[in-house]
Amino acid sequence: MMTRRTTSGLSMLAGTLLGAVLMLVGLAQAGRLAPSRPEVLVALAQTLEVEHQHVDLLLKQKDIAGAIAALEALRKLEWPTRETAGESAEQLRHDVYGRLLRLRLDHPKVDPRTPDQLAEIAKEGLGDDYKSLAINAFTARMVALRGEISELRGDDDAALGAYEEALTMNRGLLQQALAGAAP
Repeated sequence: MMTRRTTSGLSMLAGTLLGAVLMLVGLAQAGRLAPSRPEVLVALAQTLEVEHQHVDLLLKQKDIAGAIAALEALRKLEWPTRETAGESAEQLRHDVYGRLLRLRLDHPKVDPRTPDQLAEIAKEGLGDDYKSLAINAFTARMVALRGEISELRGDDDAALGAYEEALTMNRGLLQQALAGAAP
């Protein structure tokens, strides 16, 4: 006789596998690079989902320092390559780093970092080849955050460039959404 816990675990596993298959089909249909090892992407997504829930709980408890520490711990992950886990893994990295930077910018007195240190975190999070990714909201947010950090550093030209780049990405996302909504 199956217990409720076993049934719940099987349902979660089935949902995860179905999600991975649908994601791979979507990548193939979009003409994007499918991961060579989709199980790595699935494991990463599951790990990040649990950690995001943990961060949400810490924030609900008003433990900003704990939330920042949890996101900092995710920075130490050995993030999979695009070849191994596909573009989605890089987009997920942008999500984590974006959340971390947003918290650090909103709470500068909690485990303080200098603007130069924040710029290094943004550079690390974005990676060198972020411009080759499909347009996505996580990368657009990271680029906008890089602009905000450039402002803190007093580099108005870099800030303006980053804001323009993020705006262009967001316009592309809007165009995609409008094209998808048209009958």
